Amino acid sequence: MEQWNVFTEWLKQRLQQPLPGYEAQRKMMNVNRPRVQQAPPGARQSGVLLLLYPDRGQARMVLIERSADGGVHSGQIALPGGKKEDTDDSIVTTALREAAEEVALNAHQVEVIGQLTPLYIPVSNFIVNPVIAVTGEEPKLIPSEAEVADILKLPLPALFSVKEMVEVKASGLDLTIRTIAYMLEDRRFIWGATAMILSELETLLEESSLL
Repeated sequence: MEQWNVFTEWLKQRLQQPLPGYEAQRKMMNVNRPRVQQAPPGARQSGVLLLLYPDRGQARMVLIERSADGGVHSGQIALPGGKKEDTDDSIVTTALREAAEEVALNAHQVEVIGQLTPLYIPVSNFIVNPVIAVTGEEPKLIPSEAEVADILKLPLPALFSVKEMVEVKASGLDLTIRTIAYMLEDRRFIWGATAMILSELETLLEESSLL
């Protein structure tokens, strides 16, 4: 637990310093994606949660597999999150509320330690704001029947270890996307905005010898 506390304190301090930003995100960008960094006026805000916890000396992250509902993000592995509502007083509130709705996360059992660089998604006109939170033990989570097919709790070293170029048939669109992706052991993979967000975290963690 001492190593975990040292790691989380290091990460909290590092998130207050200048971040790698777009150059780190674009390492996992698909070849079809417009190279747009700045969001236009009127872009909608959303928040996603990167939740980390310790497990036998390794940090794990919570991700979800979205339900196969035929939508644009159908079946994708993603971070819990969604659009900012008028009742949300901040993006942190948005990320925690969405995690509560999607995986029944108890927000009182986690500590928010910072945020990564916002990522603009041209196809949906959303600005995604990644929020990082930590907890000292494995969280008890329940998937939303309507939105979540599976909850994944992945060790970071394994998550970042294998990258491959893949071709993805975009759900609901007549489009095949060629992209670099994080490959999981069961041949599922993480791509798109989620991979771009994770790429910035991976770039940060390369600065540390704590994992």
